[in-house]
Amino acid sequence: MPLVVRRPVRPLHILGWVSVLVGALLPFALGSQPFVLQLASQAIVAATLALSLDLLTGNTGLLSFGHAGWYGLGGYIAGLGAKFVAPEMFLVLPLTMIVVAVVAWLTGLILVRQIGKTFAILTLALSQIFYSLIFVASAWTGGEDGLQGIPVPTLAGLSIAAPTAWYWLLYFVLIASLLLALYLRRTPLGQAWLAVKSNPERSLFVGIPVVRLKLIAYVLSATLAALAGGLFTLFNGAVSPDTMSWLESGNILMYVVLGGVGTLIGPVIGGAAFTFAAQYISSLTDAWLIYFGGLFVVIVIFAPDGLFGLASVFWRRLFGPSRGQVAR
Repeated sequence: MPLVVRRPVRPLHILGWVSVLVGALLPFALGSQPFVLQLASQAIVAATLALSLDLLTGNTGLLSFGHAGWYGLGGYIAGLGAKFVAPEMFLVLPLTMIVVAVVAWLTGLILVRQIGKTFAILTLALSQIFYSLIFVASAWTGGEDGLQGIPVPTLAGLSIAAPTAWYWLLYFVLIASLLLALYLRRTPLGQAWLAVKSNPERSLFVGIPVVRLKLIAYVLSATLAALAGGLFTLFNGAVSPDTMSWLESGNILMYVVLGGVGTLIGPVIGGAAFTFAAQYISSLTDAWLIYFGGLFVVIVIFAPDGLFGLASVFWRRLFGPSRGQVAR
């Protein structure tokens, strides 16, 4: 009889799939609380945004100070498409992603050749250019008032208006994006990204096309951020210039740092946790930014690897080191 070797079921995999299932079933538990369900939908958008930035920063080490530019640009393109062309998401969202991917590729040809603070400052400058264009084209974008009157979108001809339908749609996009990001991390492309992040000079010496790999990560990151922006605009029925502001870029960066840079799953947790924590603390006091800022400082000092790193420490203490880790 041939020997059958079965791979052990890892507790972390079980926990991951249980978490995915719980998230999918959340609308059934929140059916009588539409506000909480809407807040959960916003948290999913924030998680998708955080994941998009970690595709760049976590994979290549490039730090963006203007990531909200892609988020807002995607939102305006999707909103304009839905309002003046057709509200069909199978048309509007692919068009949004293609346009943003082209813009990101053209700008990335210059930006990704820069390193460190230069790249970060240039991304901030680029996002402010997008921000200014909203006011230049105010006849189309609504200027300071934002783009209003976006019709209820459809998906394959079916109107998408129910909060539960929106939640599941946003949740599906998040899970699909996360699974794709985790898959890419395990491929030769993902391993090459990590090599570039670790030591770009040495990677270049051994023949890795550093600039090309950074450009791929930059375009993927911008495209996913634009998808999140387009979905949120169609969900919200409007989009304002604030989605492109430097403050929004700072929030996205906080999502990633809070969750754990380079972990992919961590920024998703960080984006969702940030959204719920900000809502809860702001309901208790008008000076919520002071308390929230203090909480963030505490987490950064005592958990420098973010919430995901902190959870990993407790996990190893409960179940021991996982495959690839050596117990100390």
